[in-house]
Amino acid sequence: MTAAAAPQPITRHPAVGLTALITAASLTGIGLSIMTVGYPALGEAFPGTSDPTLSWVTNIFTIVGAATLVPAGALADRVGRRRMLLFGTSLFLAGSVVGGLAPSVGVLIGARAVLAVASSVINTAAVALLLATMPANRLPLAIGIWAVAGGTSSAVGPPVGGLMIEWQGWEWMFWLNVPFCLFVLVAVPLVYGESRSAETRALPDPVGGAMVAVATALVTLGIVQSDPWGWLDWKMAGSILGGLAMFGVFVQRSLHHPNPLVELRMFRIPNVRRSNLAMLIFASSWFGMFFGFTVIIIRSWGWTPIEGGFAIAPLALFAGLVGVLIGRIAHRTGHRMFILPGTAIYVGTTMVLWVVLGEEPNVAAFVIGMAVIGVATGMVFPSLIAAAVHDVPPHQHSLATGINFTAQRVSTTIGVALGLTFATTAASASQAIDLLMGMVVVTALLSLPFSSRIDTRHRQASS
Repeated sequence: MTAAAAPQPITRHPAVGLTALITAASLTGIGLSIMTVGYPALGEAFPGTSDPTLSWVTNIFTIVGAATLVPAGALADRVGRRRMLLFGTSLFLAGSVVGGLAPSVGVLIGARAVLAVASSVINTAAVALLLATMPANRLPLAIGIWAVAGGTSSAVGPPVGGLMIEWQGWEWMFWLNVPFCLFVLVAVPLVYGESRSAETRALPDPVGGAMVAVATALVTLGIVQSDPWGWLDWKMAGSILGGLAMFGVFVQRSLHHPNPLVELRMFRIPNVRRSNLAMLIFASSWFGMFFGFTVIIIRSWGWTPIEGGFAIAPLALFAGLVGVLIGRIAHRTGHRMFILPGTAIYVGTTMVLWVVLGEEPNVAAFVIGMAVIGVATGMVFPSLIAAAVHDVPPHQHSLATGINFTAQRVSTTIGVALGLTFATTAASASQAIDLLMGMVVVTALLSLPFSSRIDTRHRQASS
């Protein structure tokens, strides 16, 4: 361990500082969600590229993110939060420029991998800098604004991305990041001093990170190649089973490694185990819907990118807004009372859309359905995240959060792969909706055995 620099408080322009941190963190939400409307545009820009190959432009972002998020947090504590935030933002800027100039899908995939690493660095450094430097009396307000920004940034991505694509072309999905990165690079040094952890952590197991990336990539490969290979082909089964086997090896390594990528010993705590398993399954359902539906309404219904972006935006917007309100109540009442009704609303609304939607567009039903599902998501997601750290000692919150974030990234990858596969391989819009809605309902219901046993009521916490 090394001597740590004391956190430096914000001495000037606190509003500018908070805006800079929120802007930096929002790059991830926009970068992921903008690809929902960007994916069909990339298919038109690179017509010789197959859908399975094109899907890696999206999948690589979450695969690399799952492997780098926890090490990035440890590195920020060791090197300095401000320094790492500036490094991550510079890397995000570089990746955006490469993406905007990319002449091929291969270069695009590489640029998105760079953006994923940068996103992991930015997110961990930004939230650590916020907690370390914001005055105590302003911290609750800052965290509330931060939470709203997380949901709204994902909601902003599709409509803004759709507008930019129609106006200037797909390249502006990347160029859009440039002014925001420049703002962060200018504002952060003017407002924040350096901040390091009082105790520096050793970097977690790099082999474990590689295992997570390889395992997730193998499962994803089997899913996206299901159409050209066939669902019963040995290559598809071998790829998925190989990925699952790698996950098993990763679990065994993590349980016995002195500094694992993910501290799986925390799974001995019931609420940690149940909430993370529920998150892993439920998030796959949600992200599959988010990406799959966007491709369907643009490709099959013929909506423009901007129409599709505004239509899908309520899903993330209401999730973010409702999540903030729920969080203020759930810590007193327990989180299960929001998780279970939220899941019921989510499944029920999905089944209604399953019946109502078909070959022809139904704008009113779709937009209302997205808003209701967004409300349900706002009840479930933040509650699962909060439950994952509820029974964990404060000094281990970062470890528990690392587990949850890794579960989210893995489930996002698998959900996106399923959603894009169903949306791009079906023979018609109706068949695509049937496949997508079936997956969404089944996976959401599979999360219930875990989420129904979560109990974070105060009487348990104090016993």
